[in-house]
Amino acid sequence: MKIIMDVDTGGDDAVALLMAGHSAELDLVGVTVAHGNAELTTTVRNTLAVLEAGGLAEVPVYAGAERPLEGLRPIPDAVQARRLPLPEPGIGVQAERAVHYLVEYYMEGGNETTLVATGPLTNVATALRKEPSLAGLIPGIVMMGGAYGEGNVTPSAEFNIYADPEAARIVFRSGIPITMIGLDVTAQAVIRVGDAERIRQLDTPASRIAADLMIEEIRWFADNLGSDAGQIYDACAVAACIEPDVVTTRPMHVDIELRGELTRGRTVCDASGYHGLAPNAAVGVEIDRDRFLSLMMRSLGGRERIPR
Repeated sequence: MKIIMDVDTGGDDAVALLMAGHSAELDLVGVTVAHGNAELTTTVRNTLAVLEAGGLAEVPVYAGAERPLEGLRPIPDAVQARRLPLPEPGIGVQAERAVHYLVEYYMEGGNETTLVATGPLTNVATALRKEPSLAGLIPGIVMMGGAYGEGNVTPSAEFNIYADPEAARIVFRSGIPITMIGLDVTAQAVIRVGDAERIRQLDTPASRIAADLMIEEIRWFADNLGSDAGQIYDACAVAACIEPDVVTTRPMHVDIELRGELTRGRTVCDASGYHGLAPNAAVGVEIDRDRFLSLMMRSLGGRERIPR
């Protein structure tokens, strides 16, 4: 499967990028970057650093949106907003901007390439505004974001959606087939220190970087939530591309709340189907954790990427 990843690289995006770039089942053709976990300069730097250190320096990177479509960029947790502890990259971004790249790529025949979105959907929504016909050209979006249950940045909203709910509404109303991997799934795919150490022992550049970053995520969960396990959210979306049936989904109608005082950014899911709204997303409800961990190990310990 050819994929483009649209990221806001912090620790979990980094693991997802390494999985995607080294999976035998996926061909990572490009990466677009937006604000989200940090300001754009940091998310771009982190993306380049991960790709170079992880043996993926030839994957082209395109800088995108610096801020949401409306309002201010929310302030993320300081751990997520940091520069990842990796050497400064020697590679740079492409001259072309992310939105222009997405429009050109899909207009010029990229309609077999899935878009994997693991950050705010600002780049994707802006591309759809610029060229509405993309809605019929992008074959599918696999995204990490949202929840049909509880949120994380607020009780109602998951961070990626909350960071640009107007963009998320454009994407969910576009008609593009969407697979939504939300918090309800990622909470079932927890990673413990022992899992990260097993991945480190695969002894590839990708596995060593991923293990370090996963242990930092686990520490955050321990310090802030008293948990002995962490969620590597975005890795779940990549796993769902490698083997789609690792995640069980249900068709639901999903819309985005924009104005609620307590609910802005909520993915409002007609989970029961009682309201009779036509489904516009396959919403993840369950993940096979053991298979998920196996997929992480297989990709992070797998092949060297074949240069284009």
